[in-house]
Amino acid sequence: MKKLFILALFWTALSVHAQTPTIVGRVTCKGKPVAGVVLSDGEQVVRTDTDGRYEMCSSKPCGYVFMSIPGGYEVVSDGLIPRFFGYTTHCSTDVIDFQLKKRHNNNFTLFVSADTHLRGDPQEHDLPQFRKWYLSDISHEIESTKGPVYSLLLGDMTTDIMWHKNDFALRKYLDVMKTYPSSIFHIPGNHDNERFIHSSIPDAQWDSIAQRPYRQIIGPNYYSFNLGKVHFVMLDNIIVRKGELRNNKRPSRNDYQLDERQLRWLSRDLETIDNNTPLVVCMHVPIADWTGISDKGIPTFSASENQQVLYTQIMPLLTRFENVRLLAGHSHRFINIPLTNRIFQHTLVSVSAVSWKINGPESRLISEDGSPGGYLILHYRGDRACWQFKPNGYRADCNQFRVYDLNRVPEEFGGQPGSNRILINVYNWDEQWTVRVREKGRDLTVEQIWAKDPLYILIRRDALPTRPTAFRAVANPHMFSVKTSSPNTSLEVIVTDRFGRKYRQMINRPKDFDWQIE
Repeated sequence: MKKLFILALFWTALSVHAQTPTIVGRVTCKGKPVAGVVLSDGEQVVRTDTDGRYEMCSSKPCGYVFMSIPGGYEVVSDGLIPRFFGYTTHCSTDVIDFQLKKRHNNNFTLFVSADTHLRGDPQEHDLPQFRKWYLSDISHEIESTKGPVYSLLLGDMTTDIMWHKNDFALRKYLDVMKTYPSSIFHIPGNHDNERFIHSSIPDAQWDSIAQRPYRQIIGPNYYSFNLGKVHFVMLDNIIVRKGELRNNKRPSRNDYQLDERQLRWLSRDLETIDNNTPLVVCMHVPIADWTGISDKGIPTFSASENQQVLYTQIMPLLTRFENVRLLAGHSHRFINIPLTNRIFQHTLVSVSAVSWKINGPESRLISEDGSPGGYLILHYRGDRACWQFKPNGYRADCNQFRVYDLNRVPEEFGGQPGSNRILINVYNWDEQWTVRVREKGRDLTVEQIWAKDPLYILIRRDALPTRPTAFRAVANPHMFSVKTSSPNTSLEVIVTDRFGRKYRQMINRPKDFDWQIE
């Protein structure tokens, strides 16, 4: 009996020890508790009690705890980095407290960028281009915007291969961005992970090792927060795998999907909000792409082979919500797709256009779909959103499209000499935009087509004459063809976005085609 009693005490003590919290803390605002705040260790999701306290019996799987900043509050920032997270230790219990400050942010402006791809390369001149075209431009826009302002950067801040070649990694990125005038909520892209890992490391450990620099320097690679009424989920949809042996090196390869822990966390995080909460899901790689235009003239889309797992992971979790916006980068071009009548995917053109090394200091910032490099400005008023594309270095109110006189474009660049046709590239087009062309006081028929951008084809040819298959132009559905009555008539082009903003150009023809075309 005595032995049984001692054994019972042992198991009781073991059970109590197993249930002892390993992470505890308190969330306050000016010293007062804030109840109902959501926190996570990357897998568990808990809320603060009425005294602002929380606790977790956690194995500390990610090495940190993060707070889902509640609407109506902000946190302090350390340079660019908002401090909504704290690192754990190997101690038996970590105490991680968070301080909030109140901010009325039901109405706010969000500056969304993707794919800065900084390289620190003196031959490619990426940093001078970045500072001239992007950093000065977006800084001016932020500083002249009234009310609460926040920023998102959707991955590929750096270029992984240059971490070692040019000694330019994430800390150098932060140093270049130190004058940026707002804090930034980041997520990693496929070029923000360690590329070279010792070949003896098992494949199952590559992702964790590859993520380590990002987590140590930037912070959590997935998390959530709230601005006003809007819930934001920031995802890392890059899994780093062991690559094939090449030249006695084994660089990484990537799968575009969520790992199992992140997927469990995402499901639990979304359980903390109701169906009517506006939801913004941010990730580096989009879940669908354009595939063409149907016989009925409607753009078609699907998840490509390397997007299918990601699509099947994410879409079922989103179907119950009334208002979902996906924000992604990676493709370096605009892909605005209504996935359903309640889920809309924005894929942004990159800050760096196709690549700083192609652009060159005297070249044009043009991406593979013909869109200029730039960023998105998203305005929220309560639960309602509107947005506008801002090209680097150009005014947004008169630079939303480009018009080509195909009579003057050589055939090798997609021209149609003698056709009397014009081609209009509407960069940030979606299904609720309209394109109107008038000639001599009458409307002409506008046809949406699947085509490539002539200017980009010209720039790519001149920039890479020895690499004919690299960075090739990409056909897309934001192209519009119009047949005119003669080669010399003037035209009025009126493009109207989904919010009723009208962008106009008067086109005097013939219109020359060269690097300087606007």
